[in-house]
Amino acid sequence: MKQFCVVIPAFNESRTIREIVSSTLRYASHVIVVDDGSTDNTTELLQDLPITLIRNNTNLGKAASLLKGMDAALRADLLPVITLDADGQHKPEDISRFIECAEKHPEKIIIGARLSDKKAFPAARYYANKTANFWISWASGYAIDDSQSGYRLYPASLIKKMDLTANKKDSFVFESEVLIDASRKGYQSMSIPIEAIYNSNARPSYFRSVRDIGLITRMVAWKLLIKGMYPQGLYNYLVKPIIKNSKLRRIGGAGFGVLLLSFLLIILSGGLTLVALFWHAAVFARKNYTLQASNSTLVVLGKRLQQNSISLDYLSRLRRTLTLLEENPDREIIILGGHTNISSTSESQAGKDWLVSQGVPAEQIKIEQTSRHTLENFRHAYKTLKHQEVGIVLITNRYHLARSHTIAEGFSIQHDLCAAEDKFVWSVANIYRLLKESFFLHWYLTAKYFARITHSQSILKRISNIDEV
Repeated sequence: MKQFCVVIPAFNESRTIREIVSSTLRYASHVIVVDDGSTDNTTELLQDLPITLIRNNTNLGKAASLLKGMDAALRADLLPVITLDADGQHKPEDISRFIECAEKHPEKIIIGARLSDKKAFPAARYYANKTANFWISWASGYAIDDSQSGYRLYPASLIKKMDLTANKKDSFVFESEVLIDASRKGYQSMSIPIEAIYNSNARPSYFRSVRDIGLITRMVAWKLLIKGMYPQGLYNYLVKPIIKNSKLRRIGGAGFGVLLLSFLLIILSGGLTLVALFWHAAVFARKNYTLQASNSTLVVLGKRLQQNSISLDYLSRLRRTLTLLEENPDREIIILGGHTNISSTSESQAGKDWLVSQGVPAEQIKIEQTSRHTLENFRHAYKTLKHQEVGIVLITNRYHLARSHTIAEGFSIQHDLCAAEDKFVWSVANIYRLLKESFFLHWYLTAKYFARITHSQSILKRISNIDEV
C-alpha cells in the first residue's frame, strides 16, 4: 500500500511524543499529529520533524482530535488512516502488520487487539473492556475482540462516508460508536494481536473505566433501542458462532433452543430480567457466608485453569478450604471440575495437588474429573452429594454463590454456602463477573421453568434431579 497516513492525537504527552512520532516516521511517510490544547511542551518537541501538526486552541477531547486528523488526511488524499496513541501504549513497529492486513482486507477496520495478553492488563481496564465488548458486539452484530483499542486502521471508503460528530464529554465514546455505525454501513472489523503495554512511569490514563464505560453503555443502549433491541445483532454475535464452531453438540438441541428462548426473554423485557438476576446475584455476593458447622463435608467448586495453573479466584476457594480445616482437620473434601480449555490436568486434580502441597492428606480429598461447568459439577456429583450424612458446605467465590445455590437446589442437594472471600468488593471486574453469572443463571432458570411448563423430561434430566421435581 503506497499511500496511507498515521494520525496521532496528543494531549500533554511530552514524556513520550518525540519518541513515538520519530519511531512512526520510520514506518510511515505521512504523519499527522493533532495537539489537543496541550499545556506542556508537546508541540515544541515536534517542530523539527517532517509531519503535519494541527493544534487545537483548547482541549476538545480525543474524538474531536481524531476527526480533525482524519479530515486533514481526507483533504490531502492520504488514505487509509492508521490511528495510534501518543502515550507509548502502541508500538509503531506494528504499522507494517496493519498495512499487510489491509491489503488483504481493504474494506475492513483493522483493530490492534490487546485482550489476549491478559496478564499485562490492569484488572479494572481488562474487565471494563470486556464489558464494553459485549454491548458493542451486540449493537454491531458481530464479535469484536477489543472495542476500546485506539490502534486501528480505517479504510478509505469508510472515512469518506463517516458522518459522526464529537464532544469533549463523550470523547471516549467515539471509537465505540464508529464501530457500530460502520457495521450499519456494511463495514466490519477484524483484529490483529498486539502487545498490551502499560509502563509503570506512564502518565495516568485519561480513560476512566466506570465513567467512560457508563457513557459508552448509554450510547449503545440508545443504538439498540432505536433498532428494537436488535435481536438479529445478538443472534449474529452470540448464536451463529456457536453453530459455526460446532459447540451446539455440547449443549444439545434442547439446550440451544432454551438459549434462544433466554435471549428472547431478555430482549422482550428490555433487559429487565437480566438486571433482576444481576441484583439477585449481588445480594448473595454481599451476604455473610463464611461461618459454617465444623463437621460438614467441604465441597470445592473448581474453576477453569490458566495454562495448567490455578487462577486467583480458584486459589481463594482453596485457601478458604484450609481455613475451614483449622476447625476440624479431619473433614472430608470433595473437589469438582474436569478438563477445560487445553489443560493437561483437570481442575479438581490441580486443586487436590495444591491442597496436598499445603499438608492436607491426599486420602482426605475426593475429586470429580468429568464436569466442564457448574451445571455438570452438580449433575455428575449428584449421587455423592445427595447422600452425605453430615451435610455439605459449597465453597466458591462470592460472585458465583447465587448460581451455585440455585443449581444445587435444582438437584435437591441440601447445602450451606461459604464464600471464598471475606467480603464482596464492588469493582469493574466483579461487576463484569456478576453480569456473566446473571446471564448463565438466566439461561438455567429459563430451562427450568420451560421444562416444567412443557413437562420436558429431557431438559429436566439435564438440569435437575428429575425424581425430585
